[in-house]
Amino acid sequence: MKIIKKEVQFIIPSFLCFLLFIIINFKGFFFVSDLSYWSIGLIKQPYRILSYSFVHKDFNHLLSNLFGIIVVRYCFINLNLKNIFLFLYLIILLIPIQTFFLFILDNFIFYNPNHLLVGFSGIIFGTFSFILLSSLYGKEYILNIFIGLKKNNEIYKLMTVFLSLGIVYSFLPSISLSGHIAGILSGFIIFIL
Repeated sequence: MKIIKKEVQFIIPSFLCFLLFIIINFKGFFFVSDLSYWSIGLIKQPYRILSYSFVHKDFNHLLSNLFGIIVVRYCFINLNLKNIFLFLYLIILLIPIQTFFLFILDNFIFYNPNHLLVGFSGIIFGTFSFILLSSLYGKEYILNIFIGLKKNNEIYKLMTVFLSLGIVYSFLPSISLSGHIAGILSGFIIFIL
């Protein structure tokens, strides 16, 4: 039972991603664009703030983000995570912060109010950047909640590689550089909290 409690924080977001993938791609109740981040549509359709992170354009996209969740789990185990809800806390914090950064980038810097974006990778990149700093400095608390992450040089090296490769990968066509960068910045900010 204790093992299941520890895994719930990874099972819930994975299940939501998989469920929405099935609903969209096999049941046809929605289109990907109906639930995606759309900078100009966030004001009129605020549900998009939550939905876009759990929607994926195809099966490869879904698998790559599920792999990211597995990497996060591995890193938390090696950082001696003491809190069984940290990943869920991070998701809850990352979504609005990342969305805020995306909104600013799209509407005031890149002037792209019709930018559409989907996927859990912004959350993954935010968590990776949080893990990077936690593995370097350690992190005992987040918003007065004990998490007990310890320094770990191996995880620091792993996150350096994953984030570096991820940023390079973000320059490929149809990959959202702004989504990944917004996620990374959000993770850094959450580490400071």
